[in-house]
Amino acid sequence: MSILVIDDETVALKSVQRLLQWEGYQEVTICDNGRDAAQLIKSQDFDVVLLDIMMPEMDGLEVLQETKPVKPFTEFIMLTAVSDLATAVNAVRMGAYDYLTKPVNNERLLLSIKRAYERKGLLSGLTRTEKDDGETEPSSAFAAIITQNKALKEQLRFAEVMARSGLPMLITGDSGTGKELLARGIHQAGPAPDGPFVAVNVAAIPESMFESQFFGHRKGAFTGAVSDHKGFFEQANNGTLFLDEIGELPLHLQIKFLRILEDKSLVPLGGQTPVNLNVRIVSATNKNLDEACKDQSFRMDLFYRLKAAHVHLPPLADRTDDVPALADFFLKQAAARHKRAVRGFSPEAMDLLRQRSYPGNIRELAQLVESAVLLCKTEFIAITDLGEKSPPMSSSSRTLCTFKEDYERHLAFVLEHTGGDRAKAAAILGVSLRQIHRKLAELNNKTSQ
Repeated sequence: MSILVIDDETVALKSVQRLLQWEGYQEVTICDNGRDAAQLIKSQDFDVVLLDIMMPEMDGLEVLQETKPVKPFTEFIMLTAVSDLATAVNAVRMGAYDYLTKPVNNERLLLSIKRAYERKGLLSGLTRTEKDDGETEPSSAFAAIITQNKALKEQLRFAEVMARSGLPMLITGDSGTGKELLARGIHQAGPAPDGPFVAVNVAAIPESMFESQFFGHRKGAFTGAVSDHKGFFEQANNGTLFLDEIGELPLHLQIKFLRILEDKSLVPLGGQTPVNLNVRIVSATNKNLDEACKDQSFRMDLFYRLKAAHVHLPPLADRTDDVPALADFFLKQAAARHKRAVRGFSPEAMDLLRQRSYPGNIRELAQLVESAVLLCKTEFIAITDLGEKSPPMSSSSRTLCTFKEDYERHLAFVLEHTGGDRAKAAAILGVSLRQIHRKLAELNNKTSQ
């Protein structure tokens, strides 16, 4: 992300520049007067401009008025020492994204910059490909993530916008939801897609080897160090370092990680000369790091450094509409890998796949389909290949759920025969428990009206 800071007060200018660079923004240009700033904005492509209003010769509003029509996708955040509602309204009407009063809270400023950059990406179409029906699709960087789920698509669009900034990103989600796949998409959508992508499972590194593995070492640094070794940070230089299970990072090493992120350099074990780094950090965890910060098992300053942007991947139970496409994808992969002439699923088998809860998420579905491909004796996977003796319910009875006029009556019938067990009813109907709750709430609202 490229940022231009404009302020006629040198101290304020340097202070904001230092803050932004400390937060990981690489491209920060400063300018101390409005006239030169206007020429800079016209001649270069800045993503976000922090613009002081009160300046001699040419004030911030004049700069905004002159440059916004020329650079419609540059986002302007106005800064002023005087809170004036009329000026704020005028600035927004002229195209400013935000209006902040000095002294500006650092967290408020950083949040405004992040949101302005997100808005720039969405408005300029950097991350959207328009479909004929008016909906939008994530770009090819995320093509490996198979989904028709609207909530997940929105997360992918946000991920791509933030990926272009080069800032650290944190991915959360249950085990098996595809965090590494998303991290690879972020790398491809980022500023250095041709650079290395180094994936590390933090939980799998023995604590005694952490420093050598991450920071590297020089020959003779310790017994057994017979040659120089580049650590993960150096291996990922000019690319992306993906830290899976970051919540497992030992507390005493977290301060060293933080220092590397701040200094953008490291000294390998046994070395004397610092190694400069230009590494994009993408972290992932299935732990609640907010809680880990509260119980002091994870440093809060490191947490906020890693969480410049946050993307959450939903469990497969919240995106059951993706099960058929995912199952078909895994079937084709497994059939090709094992050279099996399996073409698809029987209707009963697909019904069963839709009904399962998948506590292991996408990984569990992939393993289930691969096992079924190996067991299948025909061209189509049957429910017996999925470990089921007989269908829990005939397909013909389940199709009642697809008819709107019969749905409410059929839901009542199923609930009656399951003794009111909503989870069992959801499994029989092939819908999520959340959908059952939502439908019952709708019916209650109709009854009360």
